[in-house]
Amino acid sequence: MEMSRGRPPETSPGRHVETRRGRHDILVACATAAATAPHTHLLTTEDLRRARGYAPRRAYEFTAGRTLLRWALERALGRWTRTCRIGSTDRGKPVLVDLPGTGISVSHSQGTIAVAVAAGRAVGVDVQVPVPPTQGLLRRCCSPAQARELAALPAERQAVAVARRWAIHEACAKATGTTPIHLPAPHPGALLADGGSRPGLRWRVFHPLPGVAVCVAHDRPHDPATLALALLAPHRPPPPRPHPPEDGPTPR
Repeated sequence: MEMSRGRPPETSPGRHVETRRGRHDILVACATAAATAPHTHLLTTEDLRRARGYAPRRAYEFTAGRTLLRWALERALGRWTRTCRIGSTDRGKPVLVDLPGTGISVSHSQGTIAVAVAAGRAVGVDVQVPVPPTQGLLRRCCSPAQARELAALPAERQAVAVARRWAIHEACAKATGTTPIHLPAPHPGALLADGGSRPGLRWRVFHPLPGVAVCVAHDRPHDPATLALALLAPHRPPPPRPHPPEDGPTPR
């Protein structure tokens, strides 16, 4: 699916949305960690070596994120990216060693993964599952006006609303290569706004899975970007074939 000039992307949970190469500036892919398992053949020897160096839980998270990133790279740029080297800055931001002009970003949140690939742009992506509001969190990602809007929401919607604001905060930090605590004050605007901008950046929020907030932020805010959203569906084995009837006495 594609989005341009502020139009929200459309997707359905559980579907794999195909994208056409060359028709979008930014590809965002989202999946559960389990849904990436059938695609681990995309990992390089170096990817596997790095995974072996982590503790089991971190290795599982790294493998899922790197697999989804490889999947997105191939769909955004082509099969040649299967051998593309992925490194990181001194702040831990992932970079394409062989294509430094293309921005990439990866995020994890309790078994859900999001990645972004942006041709010719800096990009940051963040995924958040519902987050119970705390005073410390609200001070970091909500303005006073947004905190008042949050307090007026039903209790069951507040955790999702906070997840949206925190995803915006994190995605903007990743796009600039900084850390969230060094960002300026939260951007003003409606608490549940789907998009906005801050100095040097534009951001967009969507919900590809129930209750899950994903935000993508990119630089060059005055240069319109077309966004494609892909949701990697869980693997479903084919139904078993019916067994032929066993031979037996022929009824009379």
